[in-house]
Amino acid sequence: MNLKAKQGRNQKGLCFVSTDEGTFNEGLYRISFHGNSMFADLRASSSVPQDMIVIDQRIFSRISCKENSEVHLEKIAVSLPTCSEIRLSLTSTRDLDNRKIADAISKRVNDLHDDFDGLILQVGQSIQIDRLGIKFTVISLHPVDSDHHAARIVWMKLEKIHLDPVESLAPINLVCIVEVGAAAQISDVKKEQGKMIPRYEIFLEAIKLLSEIYSDFDSNSQFCGVAYSDEIIPFTVFDPNTGKPTEISSIHSSSHFIAFNDWIKTMISDNKGKASNPSEALKYGIESTDNLLKSKNLQTIVLFFSSGVHTSGPNPVKTAKKLIGNKLLKFLCVVPGEKANHDVMIAIAENYQGRVLSVIDFDEISRFIDILVDLSGGH
Repeated sequence: MNLKAKQGRNQKGLCFVSTDEGTFNEGLYRISFHGNSMFADLRASSSVPQDMIVIDQRIFSRISCKENSEVHLEKIAVSLPTCSEIRLSLTSTRDLDNRKIADAISKRVNDLHDDFDGLILQVGQSIQIDRLGIKFTVISLHPVDSDHHAARIVWMKLEKIHLDPVESLAPINLVCIVEVGAAAQISDVKKEQGKMIPRYEIFLEAIKLLSEIYSDFDSNSQFCGVAYSDEIIPFTVFDPNTGKPTEISSIHSSSHFIAFNDWIKTMISDNKGKASNPSEALKYGIESTDNLLKSKNLQTIVLFFSSGVHTSGPNPVKTAKKLIGNKLLKFLCVVPGEKANHDVMIAIAENYQGRVLSVIDFDEISRFIDILVDLSGGH
């Protein structure tokens, strides 16, 4: 069912549909708009015009809805538990110290009552509260529905609220290697309702998370990105000083990561059905780190987003062993998919003081930033 959206007030999480909607039945629904979605309880009201839904203002904001835009409603036939314990990560949107913000909010936690009471939250979901300059991300809920990873928030029934400040990255150089061929487009990552999504969605989500928390724009940190299938495709930007294209650039704002993410999306579209040559991608990426290390003597982390599949080129583990050498180089391998070649990626990471994040369920990508911070030596 599709209806036109109207922003309501804080309605304790309820949304209202006209009693004249013949096919409508009250209950739990997923409200979706342009890829963003949130659960809500829908009720019938004679005060609402036909073909319209009045959405709780917090849900309206969370799904980035617009007045009179068309939203999709999907009936959800489950009974969700009421949450008694919630753990939230906390990030300042005003570039303030996350630890100090978390400490201050923990002493006035009831100030969050109107922001959360009545909502239905999912693990991994983010709630931005502009008046406080804070973004919260749901790390865990208890009890929680195992299929949808969701629970109801009734403020008076919350017994424990944990606030975890998102740690800061230490100054680092970053090299991103992203698989975009056929193996990256296999759908074997679980999301809600048993839905399977393509592996590349995990790569895009990780880079999005990076763009949201990275704030060290005044350091000497540099970035290099590359996509690969059976060929290597470098990400290029224009040097602001010379106007010439370059594959290595300073990280001057979060827009750098957003532009890289948008570029990866086009590479995914352009490389459907192509083989994967992770060995050549590794070689290119590690050679790029040599150039970074020569110009800026910082810790360099290679983010290797790959399924570990090699249908073209030599064995990537052997390539990794041959290229070992610099102590300032570390790896974080992100491996999505139930049937991905996790063993290969683990072996590659072990050669570089690295870590592996295996993502079978979409929610597991929420650990990405914590692992990256730990590798960088941040706090």
